Amino acid sequence: MQDPYVIMNTGFKNSRDSGALSGYQIDIRVPYYRGIFLSSVHSLELAVDGQAIAPESLRIRVSGRTFTMAQMLEADSVRWGFGDPATLFVARPGGLKPGIHEVRVAIVIRKSYLPAQDPEHLYEEFPGLWQNGKYSTFIEGPTVVTRRMTLVQ
Repeated sequence: MQDPYVIMNTGFKNSRDSGALSGYQIDIRVPYYRGIFLSSVHSLELAVDGQAIAPESLRIRVSGRTFTMAQMLEADSVRWGFGDPATLFVARPGGLKPGIHEVRVAIVIRKSYLPAQDPEHLYEEFPGLWQNGKYSTFIEGPTVVTRRMTLVQ
C-alpha cells in the first residue's frame, strides 16, 4: 500500500562505533496505512547488492529504542507510527564502499483488525485465519521494495 515510501531517500550511510566504520544503516517506513506495534512485524529481511543480511547482523531502531530481530518480535509496547522512520543497522566492519547499491527490503505485517471470534463463520474461507476452530492472525505475503541508493562517505 505504501510501497514506494518504504525505503526512504535519506539515511543510507555508513555508521561508526568509537570512530571506526562498524557497518551501515538505512531508514525505512512501515508499509501499512496506519501505525503498528513493533511486534506486529512478522518478518523483516534486508538484502544489499543481492546479498541477504543475516538476522543476527541486523538491528532496528524505532522510537529511539534499538532491537535485534528476535527482540523486535516481542516489542509489543513499542509503537511504529505511520510515516515515522525506523533505522536498520547492519553490522559490517568497514561499512560499505561509497557509490550505488541495490537495497531490497521485504517486510510482513500481521493484520490486527480482524475479529478474535467469528460466531457467524464469516471468515472461515480466509487461508490460515481459522485453524481448528480458533482465530489465527491474518498474514499476507511480504511487501518487497527494491531501490538503487547512493551511499556517500
